Amino acid sequence: MEIGIILLLLGLFLVGFKILGLLFKATFFILTIPLQIIGAIIGVVLVVALAPFAAVAGFLGIIFAPLLILGPLLPLLLVGLGLYLIIRH
Repeated sequence: MEIGIILLLLGLFLVGFKILGLLFKATFFILTIPLQIIGAIIGVVLVVALAPFAAVAGFLGIIFAPLLILGPLLPLLLVGLGLYLIIRH
């Protein structure tokens, strides 16, 4: 019988702690709602403000990507140009 009472008390403590944890979690969530709203507004403003710059950077990346691929070939191109100029002269 004592074990049953001890288990009942432990169960009641567990339920009590679960309720306290739920209240703490709900209170913390309610207190942080204004900060979440401000963060969302700032995030939307930053995304809207930086979207044109991202579009321009993407466009320039598409244009200049082939030139960056040819970058390692630049020494060979310069040697070829030098040989062409020597032969032409």
